[in-house]
Amino acid sequence: MNNSPSRFFQFVARLFFALTILLMPFRFRLVLWERPFFPIYSDYTDFLFYASDFSLLFMLTFWAAYLIIEPRKVSVGNKFLWVLLVGLTLSGWLSALGSVDPVITQYHAVRFTGLLFFYLYIVNEVSSVIGVVIPVGLQGLLQAPVALGQSLLQSSLGLQAFGEHVLDPQVLGTSIIPIASGRFLRAYGLTDHPNILGGCLAFVLVILWTTVMTGKSKGRIALAAIAFVFMFPALLLTFSRSAWVGLFVAVGFLLMSTVYLKDWRALKLSFLICAFSLAASLPFLIGHFSVFNQRINSGNVAEDQPMNERAYLLNAGNTLFVEHSAIGVGLGASPLAMKLRFENFRVNFQPPHFIPLLSALETGVVGGIFYFLLSMVPFILFLLRWRKYMLHPPVLGTIALLFAITMVNLFDYYTWMYAPGRLWQWLAWGLYSTALEKAG
Repeated sequence: MNNSPSRFFQFVARLFFALTILLMPFRFRLVLWERPFFPIYSDYTDFLFYASDFSLLFMLTFWAAYLIIEPRKVSVGNKFLWVLLVGLTLSGWLSALGSVDPVITQYHAVRFTGLLFFYLYIVNEVSSVIGVVIPVGLQGLLQAPVALGQSLLQSSLGLQAFGEHVLDPQVLGTSIIPIASGRFLRAYGLTDHPNILGGCLAFVLVILWTTVMTGKSKGRIALAAIAFVFMFPALLLTFSRSAWVGLFVAVGFLLMSTVYLKDWRALKLSFLICAFSLAASLPFLIGHFSVFNQRINSGNVAEDQPMNERAYLLNAGNTLFVEHSAIGVGLGASPLAMKLRFENFRVNFQPPHFIPLLSALETGVVGGIFYFLLSMVPFILFLLRWRKYMLHPPVLGTIALLFAITMVNLFDYYTWMYAPGRLWQWLAWGLYSTALEKAG
């Protein structure tokens, strides 16, 4: 009976952890402090409190209460990852000393500290990737129908109370694909941008694929497969190329692992999922062929406006990094640094779409090194003992998830800058650390 309060707190913490996963992509938030720096997008400079922040705060509070009542040693997981995460967090705080906007840097440093505790919770309380399948699946199932509806209607669905943007493809600033017949709206779901939705769906699909390939329960495998087939068209309709590539690389890795292990049952399931996913997507691929063709662009990079904008931002970011390489322009402050540094800017003020550079730009060369090592160490650890880890499905699933996130990090910045992407990144590190510890 003496342990009943602690068990209650532990149980409630787990509920809020699941809710945090569920709410990850949601744009719904409170604006705690408006800090306009026209024409910078307000989300870069305002203090925001997301729905997922609410659940994360309660999760950590109840977990702390549980540990106070029932003290035990808190594991840091894989020591390499832990040291690098602490180093990255401290680099974020240190960057406030030279930040062009110290207040916003401190705000983001607090968020990074919260993510460090989020990681600790995962390595101590989440036994494996299976522990997140249900909330992750529900995350995708909530977003996918909204995305499909937006794409079919080419407008928002009136769900602004849940954070949906008011969407009109004819309004400038809305993310669209330009085609000969007009402007085609990309699916947002209930997120802030189609790229964020695309990334979240891709990461969900990686976990669902892992569940199908390695699951023991036929019911769980069937549900994961059905959810995968349902969500896949929604991912396509975000037209997020980085998310497409991330899913392709992750699934490719899992397929090669299946072939290496000679798991013919899993390989058969893989082909079935691919066939059903293609069948479910075929109406959209045929009906919007010109849109997909425009997005893929047949390799004509010179006429690809988004790619040209990324190249421009990359050059600007390089310039800023050279000038502020010691401790950076400040965590979360790169858009304002762009505005202060460049008088004539051809694109919207935003971070470079390449996180290895962005991390160094904002937190200095030391912070950039910590982030680079965090990106590389999981793969190095896997390669050092790959024959052993190939026999541990949780390791394979989490390394596949890290493959997907890493590919996105090469083409976008939301896993560094935005709450949904950060939660996915730190979740992946935590799950991978747990998987390594279990594998021994």
